[in-house]
Amino acid sequence: MSFYFSIFGILAFFSLVELFKLKDSQRKMAFGVFSLFFFILSFVRWEIGTDWGTYYDFFESSTEWGKQSVFEWGFSRLNEFANIVFGNYTALLFILGAILFAFQTAALYKLSPYPITSLLFLWSVSFGNAMFIRQSISTAILLFSVIYIIKQKFWPFLICVAVAMLFHRTSFIFLPAWWIYRMKIKPLWLWIGVGASVLCTVMIKNLIESLAGAFGPIIQAKIDMYLSDSETTFGTAASLVQIIVKGVLNKLAVFLFLMLMMTRASEKYPYYKGLVNLYWVGILIYFSTIGISVAMIRFSFAYDILQAILVPMLFVFVQGSTNKMLWFFVFLLYLSARLYVLLVGSYYNLFVPFKTIFSQ
Repeated sequence: MSFYFSIFGILAFFSLVELFKLKDSQRKMAFGVFSLFFFILSFVRWEIGTDWGTYYDFFESSTEWGKQSVFEWGFSRLNEFANIVFGNYTALLFILGAILFAFQTAALYKLSPYPITSLLFLWSVSFGNAMFIRQSISTAILLFSVIYIIKQKFWPFLICVAVAMLFHRTSFIFLPAWWIYRMKIKPLWLWIGVGASVLCTVMIKNLIESLAGAFGPIIQAKIDMYLSDSETTFGTAASLVQIIVKGVLNKLAVFLFLMLMMTRASEKYPYYKGLVNLYWVGILIYFSTIGISVAMIRFSFAYDILQAILVPMLFVFVQGSTNKMLWFFVFLLYLSARLYVLLVGSYYNLFVPFKTIFSQ
């Protein structure tokens, strides 16, 4: 566990320096170094991360071109390419990691005023996507697509969503983001939407059951599996009630601060309101589905990642060095708790100790 918290400490130090001292050129260089480090971690790891066994077995079976698979087309073809050409699982991780971090690095650099702090946030909630799964790749691509939403370039945005679907089918859920970003929603209705999402789980469950067949047999099978047991927590040590409570504390606390800064932030960053809209949709999806099945909250991940942009953005509006230092300390306490829960409260044995290809 010390490995993960050591990286957290280093990122925290540079994040603090970023808030007070770093020039743009220095920020760019430090951010590039950390992103490169995360990329290296993503392919030198060994037997680290959720679904490692499933992905490794699939790679080993990918011995011919165009083999029918339950996984998405892009993910399947890259497995075949890496196996047939290199015969090495680390080569596959290298290729997939390169795709993920190319999109994630570009998105954070262009959208976040404090990209190192964004990396600190991502490390605390998802190990910076260095221990990626398929959806991590698609989520990074969708985060990058937000740039095209802001620039009002529909076709590049649509292409990004299509590419993301090559790695995870749930990426289609991000298509409405094009219109949601531009919606003029009053703060009161945003809060009403959050409250309503908590109350309408049963109705949404029945709707999903009736529409599942329209998405094809593979997605229908997955949805049927998710709906079969709403109490399943898919390997986590926490109960469903604990997960719901943590979700309320995490998401509503962040949403509250985002709303409090709405007027000031929107004046400086015209795209702030639109990003809050997208994060809000992630909250709606999360609370609307968690009572159905914990596994279904993954539909919200494409929107949730906007936290990594929005939360660091709030530090721009903290006045005075003392106040900024105080709020940064609170921020670190929050993130350290998130990282601890991520390690201890979930899949501890899949991440600790951190093993690499050099320690096989």
